[in-house]
Amino acid sequence: MLFSSPLFVGARGKIDYPKVTVFSELIPLASKNRVIARKNRAAGSSCTQELQALFGCLKKWEFDDKPCAKQHTTYMDCVHESQRIAKEYHENAKRGTLGEGNMAAHKTFIIKRKLAKAAKQNRPLPQWARMKTGNKIKYNAKRRNWRRTKLKL
Repeated sequence: MLFSSPLFVGARGKIDYPKVTVFSELIPLASKNRVIARKNRAAGSSCTQELQALFGCLKKWEFDDKPCAKQHTTYMDCVHESQRIAKEYHENAKRGTLGEGNMAAHKTFIIKRKLAKAAKQNRPLPQWARMKTGNKIKYNAKRRNWRRTKLKL
């Protein structure tokens, strides 16, 4: 099919540029009532270099482990050291004294979660919950928060 000019008569003179992107708020901008733990274990070495040296030795000696005893002990020392560091980190996290040397102790995940619960926000109720339950919500335009009557969210 050949395109003809009568098809494009309606498109003449329309300029699509510059396109302006306008922010539309689909859901209310509010922070969450819980804190997600970003780092839940110690940053230890994965001992990949030692393991690579061990496998190289095993390949060289056709998987005879007698001549590779030195590489094996080096790898196992690295594994035990990383386990010890992870155990120390876990104990410090339980006590809440995460920090290095004389630095002030960092707030742990549990403390952050308690703080988030203490300052819990009154978040807007989703549309599907309103339709499902048929409850009435009072909206205060000045304070910009929702009042829930039937649901206890």
